Amino acid sequence: MSSIPFFCTANIPLELIKEFVVESQRPENTRNNWSLIRDPPQDEFDEETLGPLDHFDSGFLSFTIDDLKFYLKNLPEEHQETIAVSTFVVLDERTIRDKTVSIHHWTRETPDDVDESIDFDDWPVIESWKEWRVPFSSAALVASRLENDVYDRIKNEGGFSGKSDEHVDAEGVLRLPSLKMKDFEFLDDEGWPLGDD
Repeated sequence: MSSIPFFCTANIPLELIKEFVVESQRPENTRNNWSLIRDPPQDEFDEETLGPLDHFDSGFLSFTIDDLKFYLKNLPEEHQETIAVSTFVVLDERTIRDKTVSIHHWTRETPDDVDESIDFDDWPVIESWKEWRVPFSSAALVASRLENDVYDRIKNEGGFSGKSDEHVDAEGVLRLPSLKMKDFEFLDDEGWPLGDD
């Protein structure tokens, strides 16, 4: 499975980046699948971002979401096998305030009202980017499910269909009900999980 990239479009403190990486792995059946992309010319990528992190100045401070989409679309082909280009996460100014991130995912959907009498190969396809705002604690779960092409299943199960969904709060944050959390058996001296639990 490709690593899911995440970007800092604001000056995010290292402690908050660590909290994001660690807390996002707390739900059961999640793992560290993050790759922190620090700078546009970067040519080596983490398979999983581990700590302790060295200080860095994000090269993405002035980037818009469209800039990030363009960046991923134009990654050299050899990196597109290890870095997901259809799902990414952004830590931004709001992240500092409320410990949420935005997840962006490229979808290909057929319209709900498609004429099923026509040949499947001729069905229209709508391609678009979808966005969700989620707390740290559900980011890995949501991003990995989206990247594993289960968008249609998730959408139908509820919670992922859009801003009007019953699980989206007044601030526009998708809050998944009753996530089962795990405890990490082993943490290093800095509080980072050791290996996959």
